[in-house]
Amino acid sequence: MKKTFLVSALLAASVLSAFPFRTSCGKIVQVSQAVANNMSLDQLSNFLGDVNGENCPGSGPVIIKIYYH
Repeated sequence: MKKTFLVSALLAASVLSAFPFRTSCGKIVQVSQAVANNMSLDQLSNFLGDVNGENCPGSGPVIIKIYYH
């Protein structure tokens, strides 16, 4: 029973995982890892730029740096 619960919890965590993204105005937004996995780096950069624009209207041009390993 414990093993089943542990495996279920790990599976749910991997499916529901998200990474933090700090906008140019300092807000932290959680972005779904599942969304990011299906994008190229250019697409992800454009998406994060849109997320930044929605959360920080009027912030002007923003440079998005993506760190990955």
